[in-house]
Amino acid sequence: MPHLHPITAADLPHIYSGLSDHRVTRHYGVHFDSLEATQEQMEWYAALERDGTGKWWAIRDEDGTFLGAIGYNGLQRAHHKAEIGFWLLPEHWGKGFIGQVMPQVLEHGFTQLGLHRIEGIVEGGNAASGKVLQRHGFVHEGTLREAEWKGGRWIDVEVWGLIGG
Repeated sequence: MPHLHPITAADLPHIYSGLSDHRVTRHYGVHFDSLEATQEQMEWYAALERDGTGKWWAIRDEDGTFLGAIGYNGLQRAHHKAEIGFWLLPEHWGKGFIGQVMPQVLEHGFTQLGLHRIEGIVEGGNAASGKVLQRHGFVHEGTLREAEWKGGRWIDVEVWGLIGG
């Protein structure tokens, strides 16, 4: 069973490994070409917590192996909502790791962060992420057609939502 851990400076090589891999970043908002450039992502994680706009965790298995990352960003306290995001290193795809940590992350959002709504913003063509969200009660609320420019083309963006109890 995977576990959540705070992201630390020691995770930089693992974050770089994931966010420099085109298989991971094909449906993700950033891509880094060097370890040094990935420091920007590490600063983003730290700023989320410092500014109170989110929180991300490293996902590790029982022996401490880094699997990926999951968390919240775009936290809007006035509206009690945030966006959830996640990614795994490709060698860990299809093993259910996101699904195993999702209940803990959702519980943290609703109880610790006081969220009423959690949004999942999924790039068109990323069916696997949509399926994970659906399995955890998220409702597909719609598709924003050709909403973002990425990789020299327009992409659709799916909006998923989960309302807390």
